[in-house]
Amino acid sequence: MTNRLRKGVETLKLFYINRLIESGLYQASDHSLHSLTLSELQSIFKKTFPRKNN
Repeated sequence: MTNRLRKGVETLKLFYINRLIESGLYQASDHSLHSLTLSELQSIFKKTFPRKNN
């Protein structure tokens, strides 16, 4: 179970990192982006891509 959780966290981190790079806010070579925690990435992502209320 631990390995699945770790894999899930890493997958989610990569999703956030890739989306932030695609948005143009960060460069792929920005190593500080890769050192952020999942919580930090989620916070930046939510500020960058706020949810639209229908």
